[in-house]
Amino acid sequence: MPKKRIAVAMSGGVDSSVAAAFLAKEGNDVFGLTMELTGEESRCCSLNDIHDAREVARSLSIPHYVIPLREGFQKHVIDYFVREYLRGRTPNPCAVCNPSVKFGILLEKAMELGADIFATGHYALVKYDSAAERHVLMRAKEKGKDQSYFLARLPQKALKRTLFPVGNFPKSKIRDLASRIGLTVAEKTESMDACFLPDMELIDFIERESGQPMESGPVVDENGKTLGRHRGTAGYTIGQRKGLGVAAGVPVYVTRIDCGTNTLVVGTEEKLYHRNLAASDPNWIAVEKPERPVRARVRIRYKHRPAWAWIEPDGRNRVRVRFDSPQRAITPGQLAVFYDGDAVLGSAWIDSIL
Repeated sequence: MPKKRIAVAMSGGVDSSVAAAFLAKEGNDVFGLTMELTGEESRCCSLNDIHDAREVARSLSIPHYVIPLREGFQKHVIDYFVREYLRGRTPNPCAVCNPSVKFGILLEKAMELGADIFATGHYALVKYDSAAERHVLMRAKEKGKDQSYFLARLPQKALKRTLFPVGNFPKSKIRDLASRIGLTVAEKTESMDACFLPDMELIDFIERESGQPMESGPVVDENGKTLGRHRGTAGYTIGQRKGLGVAAGVPVYVTRIDCGTNTLVVGTEEKLYHRNLAASDPNWIAVEKPERPVRARVRIRYKHRPAWAWIEPDGRNRVRVRFDSPQRAITPGQLAVFYDGDAVLGSAWIDSIL
């Protein structure tokens, strides 16, 4: 078989490094691409990460290119991140970065450089369903590390070019392989969500990027009684307990964010549970756009355990999700991902609780 030309998105971490090593060992024509995203130190895509990726590529004897993507990352991810918080929503930057930047701009650059396939170190899988004539995103073998949630916005044109070499392995095996190969990043720690944030408070970052000073406002209970003051609604999220600065006699959590009145509404634990939500802009992966209700397990955040629900398309690029049982802290701005077993049926952005 002719060898394939494969571009590997190398973040400087252990997963993408082992992915590159796997593919190079198989005799493919492999080259690495590393994104340069910010001009300051962050927890991902920093100058140190670029250095680590370059060193791994050197040790594997593969070409390595640094691709400057600051402008695209600012537009598609950071501006979105700030805008969502200012709207009283909780953004999901990884779920936006993947289709727009990593599997968007960077994938296109890989194709320009002659790649046949684009590989990353994500814990997920892609399988081709010949009956449906669709490429299907699948959960990884190690469910605790599965990243299909963050990839559920990928379109078919990206999935058909994509390979996830580490998706069939547990994380412990990947680290062990990295050590055996002699990769310098074998024990490197993982980056976390919103990994581009510098070392500052979230609300300070939002003020800096938006140019808007946050205004203090009331924190009230479900009956409208004022319990305290907040520094600005941006930066809070549904279900948040810490950092509220109120004394209610019982534990209370953010249950609603009202940007119109600059108010945080808090309530007890039971006020966080709801059965129905509305979501928009569905991205169907394993199936064509359905016209009838679909039965699936739905995940409303990365750490949420998928729960059974009916997904009801309304014909206006929106869906309603009706859970069998109430779910905790349904949060506007987060992604609802629909699963049929290990296959990702699709996803949609949560807009409101119904």
